[in-house]
Amino acid sequence: MMVEMMWVDFLGAHPCLSEEKLEDFLQEALVAKSFGVPALRNLSGYQNKWDFVSSFFFSGTTLTTIGYGHPFPISWAGKVFCLVYSMIGIPLTFSILSITSRNLFLILFVNPLHSFLGHVTVSRTRLQWILASLILAVILLLFFFIPAVFFDLVEGNWEYLDALYFCFISLTTVGLGDFVPGEQSGQRMHVLYKVLVVCYLLLGLAAVLLAVEIVKSLVNWNRVFSLFLLGSEDVRRDEEVEPVLDDDLDRSFVQRREETMRRRVPHSVSPNVERCYGSISPIAN
Repeated sequence: MMVEMMWVDFLGAHPCLSEEKLEDFLQEALVAKSFGVPALRNLSGYQNKWDFVSSFFFSGTTLTTIGYGHPFPISWAGKVFCLVYSMIGIPLTFSILSITSRNLFLILFVNPLHSFLGHVTVSRTRLQWILASLILAVILLLFFFIPAVFFDLVEGNWEYLDALYFCFISLTTVGLGDFVPGEQSGQRMHVLYKVLVVCYLLLGLAAVLLAVEIVKSLVNWNRVFSLFLLGSEDVRRDEEVEPVLDDDLDRSFVQRREETMRRRVPHSVSPNVERCYGSISPIAN
């Protein structure tokens, strides 16, 4: 509704401009913006979207699968290179992050847990939850709440809730692209700021993976999944009954074979042979 009112007011203030020409102009401006041409400032102040720091920022957001979509490759050569680069770089990046988070899990959670167990009277389960709560609280503080304050101060048109929203959307690799840091004109220390944002994203992803490892260690996922999977209780019951049925079938087979062998034994055989054949019965039973 507000945009429609602005549209009507603008056409009313400029009667020489037709609605069709205004719409064509806006479409051309949006197309130019998609190619990296700024629409809100003079072309004399145009900044290259593919300088080193912008390319570094694009590489970081691509390898972490955040992908804000700004900037993005336009040429076919750039798109092909991005495909090959992503297929090689993304698995390598997440392998490194996974190894890092696993080592942090051992250092910050498993080792302290084993050290505290011999010195406190608290049960193991309660100690796990206490230690996990402390680590998760530190992760929220260091990678969500405090960085949101920093982004709120640096990005002039962001509020604190916007900055907190950006941190969550980025570190969960959703990357909607509605908030992208470092895109305002005239920002001071622009290069250092972009590099620090990429470092923050890498460290934040490792912290989020650490949080996932901690949550996985606390929850009995088999019991959780059994609440949602239909027929899981029947499957478990069948797994318990099936070995018993197999034993019964094997026992009945041995008994039938024993009876067949006894019928084939002549009456004139010696007692030793009868005892030999009869020795199957105790084994079967």
